[in-house]
Amino acid sequence: MTASACPSPARAAPSATSTEAGVDGVLAPRTGDLIAYEPRPKLSAELRACSFRHPLCVHAPRAPRAADEALALLDAADHAWDVATGALELPAPDASGSTGALDLYLVDGEPHATRVLLEARDPESGFDRASAFALVGQGGGGGCPLYRAAARVIARAILFRVAPATDEASALAESTHMASLMVPCSTGRDEITLFQSHPEVGLTGLLPPSESLPTSTGVEVVATPGETYARGASLFYDWVEDSFGGYPGAIVRAMWAESPTVTSAAATRWNDEPDGFDVLRTSFKNALTTGSTVDDLWLDFAVARAFVDGAPVRIDWSVDWPERPRTLMSAVGVAPTGAAYVSIDCSRRPAGARLRVEARWEEHARILWALVRVDATGKQLGRVDVTGRERGTEAQATLVDLEGTARVLVVGANAGDPRVAVDPDDYRLEPHGWVVSLAAEPSAP
Repeated sequence: MTASACPSPARAAPSATSTEAGVDGVLAPRTGDLIAYEPRPKLSAELRACSFRHPLCVHAPRAPRAADEALALLDAADHAWDVATGALELPAPDASGSTGALDLYLVDGEPHATRVLLEARDPESGFDRASAFALVGQGGGGGCPLYRAAARVIARAILFRVAPATDEASALAESTHMASLMVPCSTGRDEITLFQSHPEVGLTGLLPPSESLPTSTGVEVVATPGETYARGASLFYDWVEDSFGGYPGAIVRAMWAESPTVTSAAATRWNDEPDGFDVLRTSFKNALTTGSTVDDLWLDFAVARAFVDGAPVRIDWSVDWPERPRTLMSAVGVAPTGAAYVSIDCSRRPAGARLRVEARWEEHARILWALVRVDATGKQLGRVDVTGRERGTEAQATLVDLEGTARVLVVGANAGDPRVAVDPDDYRLEPHGWVVSLAAEPSAP
């Protein structure tokens, strides 16, 4: 973990009032996720194991080896609780008002899949605060996957206590990151791979609805593709903590603490204002360079994720050196906080030749671009940011020094509509298309 390179995260103000001027000047509502209270599963012939150290219980249907599995999950959850409230200095999850504990239910479904569900809101708290219970897929045995599942449950239950209005996609990504600090194996490779396979989606891609399916135990839990992708988005929080956090969990913990929300008792949706993105927007103002904003953070991450070991990002276009000018169009649009990539092979570059890159994109988006020089081993040699006019839709640059360059990576990051701050609850997080033109230029005489 490196020393902090940005100011301490600041308490965020809401990015807007309850309405925002839309693309055509029409006021559009800014609303959060539905407040969805969930019923507890009913297990036949239930057995229960409770901790002697924390208000924590595991429930399971009576079956062969069910007691061993329940005790193993309880031990893993006790461990995660200790790390969360000890080394990470997070508050404990709120206990259920009906049982006096955080309850984990072993149910049918995908082994070690987890889902943490809202049970009740705290009617006496001045800010949003809630208790939850969790479903954990049974039958997966012990070891690292079990500890991963327990850590995710504890982290998500803590988030329900401190910032329950957080949109579900962000909640899964952030709690997965915090869980990775509790146990050494909390992010699955398939999750990172799926996230890297869809860089155009952004950090808060919409999730399919979470559904409880009737089974022999009354409920089933599986990891949907949307949830798997959202957990993979924890890669962003891993990177931002490693790059700018002063201690483990500093950035995400501040995002949770510095964005208190107040939702009326009669509301059907959370009031998620301010949110974690507001904290990032406030904290990273002028933090990277003079005049920089959180938009520059999105571009920095877009570049960084292109060099993740073992999980290569999807490249939109991989082309040879442009002996003739050519224009490449996006096959899919890029959503806010999403990224686009074009790779140019320089092995056929004539000696001294330069590379001209021109990018254009649709209106109502601000796409920032960088040209990254990469050597034959895949190491980044240098980077040139491509500047354009404020609120413009085009940018261009020429790379002159390509000595030792095996390929050039053109990276674009969508920072959203320049007139409206990116908000994870905003349904207008629509993707935008782009066009990149490439041309070789001879060396200067």
